[in-house]
Amino acid sequence: MKDGGLVRGPLLNAFLFQVFNTSSFYLVMGLPMMLYFKKLGASATVLGVLASLAALLNIFQIPAARFVEKVGYRNFVLRGWTSRSVLIAGLVLVAALPLPIDNFSRQALMLFFLFLFNTMRGISLSGYLPWISAIVPEQVRGRFLSLDQAASQSALLLTVALTAWYLNHTDEASSFGLLFGASLVLALASLIFLKKIPDAPTQGPASSEAVPWKEMLQYPPFRQLIAFHATMMLAMAGGGLFFVPFARDQFKCSDSLFMVLHLMWGTVYVLTALRAGRWLDRMGSRPVLVLAAVILGIHWLGWGAVAAHLLPFTWGTFVLQQATAGIGLALYSSAHLRLLMGTVPAMGRSHFFALFSVAGSLTAGLSPLGWGLLTDTLAGFRIGADIQLNGFVILYILIALIMLPALFLLGRIQEERAASTEELIRELVLETPWRSITRWWNRRPFA
Repeated sequence: MKDGGLVRGPLLNAFLFQVFNTSSFYLVMGLPMMLYFKKLGASATVLGVLASLAALLNIFQIPAARFVEKVGYRNFVLRGWTSRSVLIAGLVLVAALPLPIDNFSRQALMLFFLFLFNTMRGISLSGYLPWISAIVPEQVRGRFLSLDQAASQSALLLTVALTAWYLNHTDEASSFGLLFGASLVLALASLIFLKKIPDAPTQGPASSEAVPWKEMLQYPPFRQLIAFHATMMLAMAGGGLFFVPFARDQFKCSDSLFMVLHLMWGTVYVLTALRAGRWLDRMGSRPVLVLAAVILGIHWLGWGAVAAHLLPFTWGTFVLQQATAGIGLALYSSAHLRLLMGTVPAMGRSHFFALFSVAGSLTAGLSPLGWGLLTDTLAGFRIGADIQLNGFVILYILIALIMLPALFLLGRIQEERAASTEELIRELVLETPWRSITRWWNRRPFA
């Protein structure tokens, strides 16, 4: 099946759902909501709670997974996403209506609605990945996941750009109500396409039966994949946390430059995701994950070199760093999901996906607390002037070193029909460019 077949058939609705859903989620759980809380005078503790809600409340996938098989994938996800979308209306009311309440009360009401919103999201997610893995044929999963990631990131880039333009023209806390209202409209639009995704038969124990969580964790391929993913999430959580204080404290990076950097790596992410699908389906997930881990390690070492003043904080460095970030994240996002879909058995699929998602989310939600404490501890450490050893150099080296145990854990994961990393590199460096040149030569209009 060609990529065009994927985007013209019933799965087109899955791509369109992700486009509208990604934009909606960013507006209520991304930077706009953080900026709104800052307008209300929220403390760093409140912002930390806000940042951890989505990841930590994914734990509700564990109890919810036992009902997915009974209700059915489509009905379960649709009910949860509808409830989640309706709750956005509460956020709009709190932000937009000129109610005679103080900022502290508005923060409390917002956190209440966001808690319910992310609870419903966590419950709903327990059915989405099993549903998609059941309806997407194994031979095109790499292409589907890559196109899905590209669609989501493209929507996110457009939303970031439009949000930046809007916020540049307003400075009132109440004006965020329009952004949250747009999120509600986008969420309702995503529901239209969600309803059109074809359903799939469920396989698993009845909801009255006890779920063998211990046996699931003892299933070697699944246990090894969880350990690898948790290790990668530990590093990614640190990388996402360090950059803002690093760029602000050392180089006085402006808000507009942060937006530009996001757009830069996001564009590279989309371009990589559009190409990665065929590599995954032809070469397998493991070699792509090895390449992703190496590229991300190079990325973090690059920021460590900037922190040490070995590399300048210039546009040339930005292009290099955002390119490695976009390529590494795009390869990892598609490859680890494809490997997961091929690892979990059909029986009890919902429970396996829920357990995997919760393990990654808990790592992503809790590890920033430890990374934050370590960042504060090393804040005053500094040796040297022109070339410097400081806290951020140490932090970035630590994150890059985490790739070593990650690669060791990945080496223990078995995958059928997976090529070696050397074969993938040969494909990327030699065969793919030669095929492109040959294809161009054969299509010359004047040949």
